[in-house]
Amino acid sequence: MRKTLCFLMVLALAPMANASSFSIDLSPTSSGTTGVSFSGITPQNVFGYSAGEWHGTWENSSLNGQVGFDEGILKLQIGAVASNNAGGNFAGLKFDMPSGADSATLSFDIAKSSSWGGSLASFECKYICNVYGFLNDGTSTVIGTWTLENAKTALTDSPFSVSIELDLIGSGEYSSYGLIFNSMETSTLSSGAGIAADITNICLSGEVIPEPTTATLGLFGLGTLLLRRRRD
Repeated sequence: MRKTLCFLMVLALAPMANASSFSIDLSPTSSGTTGVSFSGITPQNVFGYSAGEWHGTWENSSLNGQVGFDEGILKLQIGAVASNNAGGNFAGLKFDMPSGADSATLSFDIAKSSSWGGSLASFECKYICNVYGFLNDGTSTVIGTWTLENAKTALTDSPFSVSIELDLIGSGEYSSYGLIFNSMETSTLSSGAGIAADITNICLSGEVIPEPTTATLGLFGLGTLLLRRRRD
């Protein structure tokens, strides 16, 4: 009887042990929606987007066009006419994750595409990416973050890869997910310099543990019944 019960338990647990992997390309597929917004993009903005549609903003008209979307490429610039240590340019995306995801990583490549201005030597900036989990009411929780300080020096023409491990504790409560990229000036220049970066290969990958099937639950029930009969 004990061998039978153990065998049934192994059969029941087998589907849970066979996690499957997933990979979702989040890179832009079209021109997206862009415009001026002094307040940038907030998590609440992202929650209101349609899943899979990129949005970009620049904080004033002097930064016009410094966020753009091409096939597979997010173009995110920052110029010295941006607010110092605040605001900047933003790109946001809402996305879904497979049900039962046990682990997930957001990855992308980033490289400098250009820099400009006679005051470039005194210009500093940083790039930020935050990933959010949303409840049904739009309440957001940061589940992953990345910051590249001193981006003018750190970025080169050769792409380097970034991986952000996402915290999925409580993921069963999240109805959707989102991310926000932000480029921000950190020097005190008012004009005369800037930098542009291309962000590519934006991908979400991870593991999904399948939920117990009806057959699995039936095996649990049968094992319990056999155990009860043995005790009787």
